[in-house]
Amino acid sequence: MDPKRLAFPLVTHIAPMLYAPVQSVGRVSSRPCVGSHLSIYNYAQQSPKVSPSPSPLLWYYRGNMSSILAITVSLASLLAGGYLSGNLKLQSPVVFQYFDQPEPNDDGARWRCSPFLPNLFEETPPPADHPAVHAAIESVDQFLASRFAQGDIDSLSVAVVTANGPLYERNFGVTRGNESGSPPTTSHSSYRISSTGKIFTVLEGLLLEQQGIISWDDPVVKYLPNFTYRLDGLDPESPPDVNEKPPITLFQLASHMSGLGRDWPAGTVSNWPHDMFGGGPPPTNGHPFPTNEVLIEAIAHHHLTSPPWFYPAYSNAGSGSLGLSLAAASSAASGDAAVISYAELLKRDVFEPLGMNGSHFLSTETNQHLVVVPSLAPEVADQDFLDAMNPAGGQFSSLSDLITFTQTLLNPRHPKSLLTRLTRDRWLKTTIHAFEEDDWTELGLMWELIKAPDSYGRLRKIYWKLGAMAGYHSALAIHPGTSYGIVLLMAGHYPDAAQLTYEAFSLMQPVIDRALADMATELYAGEWRDERNSSARVVIDKGTLYVERYTLDGVDALQKFGAQGRLALRPSGRRDEFRLDTGIPGYNGKKHMGCYPYWNGQDLWGVRNNAAINALYFSGSRDARRLHVPSLGIVMQRV
Repeated sequence: MDPKRLAFPLVTHIAPMLYAPVQSVGRVSSRPCVGSHLSIYNYAQQSPKVSPSPSPLLWYYRGNMSSILAITVSLASLLAGGYLSGNLKLQSPVVFQYFDQPEPNDDGARWRCSPFLPNLFEETPPPADHPAVHAAIESVDQFLASRFAQGDIDSLSVAVVTANGPLYERNFGVTRGNESGSPPTTSHSSYRISSTGKIFTVLEGLLLEQQGIISWDDPVVKYLPNFTYRLDGLDPESPPDVNEKPPITLFQLASHMSGLGRDWPAGTVSNWPHDMFGGGPPPTNGHPFPTNEVLIEAIAHHHLTSPPWFYPAYSNAGSGSLGLSLAAASSAASGDAAVISYAELLKRDVFEPLGMNGSHFLSTETNQHLVVVPSLAPEVADQDFLDAMNPAGGQFSSLSDLITFTQTLLNPRHPKSLLTRLTRDRWLKTTIHAFEEDDWTELGLMWELIKAPDSYGRLRKIYWKLGAMAGYHSALAIHPGTSYGIVLLMAGHYPDAAQLTYEAFSLMQPVIDRALADMATELYAGEWRDERNSSARVVIDKGTLYVERYTLDGVDALQKFGAQGRLALRPSGRRDEFRLDTGIPGYNGKKHMGCYPYWNGQDLWGVRNNAAINALYFSGSRDARRLHVPSLGIVMQRV
């Protein structure tokens, strides 16, 4: 900050108060002060804005203006340096409030970090008979029916799911696409979900973590003692640093950040570059599915794609190693000499507690009548992925089973939920890698994140896990911000489950946004008053709650927070509780700041009655609905 830029306001306002005890100073902009609004409040804050004209005291000293200016600039340097470094603790009733001024060509809402509406649908999802929801479901059904009619899909099972169950559920086609006269597909038909099953490997890890059996930071060698890997690159003249061998951890396996290759043991492409035969996963690459021992040997043999944590590399070998590690950890914790198989581990900890009766890892005489078989590569239905690769792609599941699982993810208070809210929230907040090459895709703890615009053009995250193997294609996707998900299982020649799922989200999201706005309007919007000269006006605009007027005991509280107009309400994560999203006046809405001042300034203002002065909450229902300002004990009712 240039001290000279502070000279004018300091000369006009600070000099007359040099002998006053200093208590607190607010934010000062780095922009020139000409044309800006710098307000100073006295002890009782009775003079809301002081004119920038020179004070009478300065006219008295007008003959010595150059000396005063020099002193003031020096003082500005000390104040600015001390304040901005955090080393100056000022003790005065003087408060500087620097009001936000729009910058030329300001991009508006993009840089103002406008909060989304609270996620009311986690606990109270929209009903299927909501008029707009019903219309959207019809559009989704027409879209899927039209796509299925093109003839390259044998079997298609789709559901749009909320915490209360499916808003939409339909099955197309037949169970066995390789036979004539096959029975129709149902919600209990079992598809090989291939890589979508990796989500359940991480789920098992989260359950073991909740029990204190593992930590995600545990090195793999803790559970697989023979697990070794090489850090050297391909250049024999460039050996690795012998003093640094970072351990590969469970977390890295679960996030594709370990550096392990995709399908190990890798196939040999012996006739390259004339052809590419020998690549791909087993058994396409000429190897059978690896046993546990063969997988560990392959990891010790092959070069890592990159050092751990450098860049994500999709790894079935890593997912298999994670499953083996979790089984070993569980067995060790139970004191069992024999290690439980991964399939038995998931049956015990996930499938049986959730009632996922259509989920398993092998087609047998007892379940084969429910197994979906594609017309493309039907032999995959009968393959045994063995224990080492079952975590990576061997799982079968039905639409019914995945609906149940999705419900528990959407609401951790669901009766069947296996995860605590803390664990679920951490799983759905963790971004391991954001791809700088675009602003669209990210990587979570086994989730593959993509973004989609809401009804107001703001990008929101979709957490999904895709699966593809020969004629099987699947997607399990959730929209955490509005608490609904889409499950899509498919068999046949058409390969793009992701496109169908994304299109379904595009059809649903505007309606979900509208239904959420309707519910938020009913709960929060309107005029609120009490008998103590307090009032508030709450509105919804473009998917954000705002307080347009906020008078507390006759005082304009929005002005006290440095707001030029309305302030948004940011959900606290507790139902019906909010903070006025004040940000930091002077820094809000700037491209170089983005959301920074809003999260930084969320708890900036102090407390009264052990409640933040920018906090409020709602309670009751219908005519008994109330708005509470706990810092002042104010309770308003809607009028």
